[in-house]
Amino acid sequence: MQKQALSLLAMACLCPLLAIAQAPSRTAAACRSDTARQIAVTGTGLGRSFQNPCFSPNGRVLAFTNFATRYNTGKSVVRTVPAEGGAVLAALSPTSAQSVNLPGQCWSAATDEVVYSSDVADRDEIYLAPAAGGASRRVTRRPGFLAWEPSISPVLSDGKRWIVFESHSEANPESGGELWKIRSDGTEPAVRLTQSHNDRQPEWSPKGDKIVFQREVGPESWDVFTLDVATGAVFNVTNAGELFNTDASWSPSGNYIVYSSGDADIEIANVFVIAAAGGNRIRVTRSCGLDGAPGWSPDGSTIAFESAPFDPDAQGSTTLWAIDAPAGVR
Repeated sequence: MQKQALSLLAMACLCPLLAIAQAPSRTAAACRSDTARQIAVTGTGLGRSFQNPCFSPNGRVLAFTNFATRYNTGKSVVRTVPAEGGAVLAALSPTSAQSVNLPGQCWSAATDEVVYSSDVADRDEIYLAPAAGGASRRVTRRPGFLAWEPSISPVLSDGKRWIVFESHSEANPESGGELWKIRSDGTEPAVRLTQSHNDRQPEWSPKGDKIVFQREVGPESWDVFTLDVATGAVFNVTNAGELFNTDASWSPSGNYIVYSSGDADIEIANVFVIAAAGGNRIRVTRSCGLDGAPGWSPDGSTIAFESAPFDPDAQGSTTLWAIDAPAGVR
């Protein structure tokens, strides 16, 4: 069973879906008081919920997760679409499974592959797929454990690429998450990076020297942290767990982090930016519903995210949107 955000995903019946065009929603637009624009996705056999946008290295294409039934429910396929919207370009994962990519650093510039997790075989494991489509390659084989939310590093100084992911016990999937990493070719055993906490959704920095992730710091409290890969030191970036800070990924410079968060005047969550060194946050989106799972374009100009004018965990589905990044923040 694949994990998305903070709750287990329920599997559901995949009913036959014919051509679905995801045209901009008046209801969604009416919920907004910002300059965000919807990324319309069209194609045949598409699911109903569009999530987790992840830019290609050239910024022209998005990978995303397409859930069949509704938000975080049913089988799901990792697909690609032009960044400005349009017809789906390719399906990168099997249609018979629940496969999920992470927004942010899911796409390897070195090999033009997209990393995702899938339960297509015996359990949730990590796979790499050619971005143009074709056969996926399994990376992890970890009996007794589940691998979720993978992110792939750039080529590091040792010439290797590593995939960081969230690990849970297969016997107790709701147990606290740990961060692990494995070489992208799967030739070495996986290495544990954190333990004794509930750590989730790790993302490699553009330079490969740090990993951003979310950590549960109390009941219903989450903060965004960074991990120094060389030293193992962790740093609390947001330091305001009561605001439920999640879904973090990097700006292309590595100097800023984009994430979703709440506040007294926010009903569910909106998108914010904060310096990687901490400090005051900048609000990016203004919606009456959920804005989450943000990913930054390689040129720094645009932030893509998933959105719904309601709580999608309770009903309905999300669509893909984009907004200009704050001025001077890259």
